[in-house]
Amino acid sequence: MTTHSRKRVIAGAVLSASIAITGLGLSTGVAEAQTPPGGPNTWCPGDPPVETGNKRVNPVRWDESVCHEYWFVYHGQGNVAQNIWDGPNPPGPPASQYWRPAPPPLPPGWCWAMFLPGPCPPGVPGPRLG
Repeated sequence: MTTHSRKRVIAGAVLSASIAITGLGLSTGVAEAQTPPGGPNTWCPGDPPVETGNKRVNPVRWDESVCHEYWFVYHGQGNVAQNIWDGPNPPGPPASQYWRPAPPPLPPGWCWAMFLPGPCPPGVPGPRLG
């Protein structure tokens, strides 16, 4: 193996290792991100600012002279930032998280196939009404 080939192999290994290490760092950050609702958490004066995802347009605004118990909530439900609730009893998930309308009824002889309505295959009676 020539010197030039060895350098290319070493450079490839270093690049590959650095990409792998970066990927591990990113996956740790994603794992630490909280999915609403998350808490309770505590912030006291002298602690680093609370992460909101974008401190420039969604900063936490609270009394910085006392400690706070806070929760991560769904966007738009917070009382000190759009996704941070200060105090006990944070709001629950929006209703759309639980409720979805039922699909429309199908005409006789039609079935759901791959999320689309269509004629039922031969031998399949179709949905029962009532």
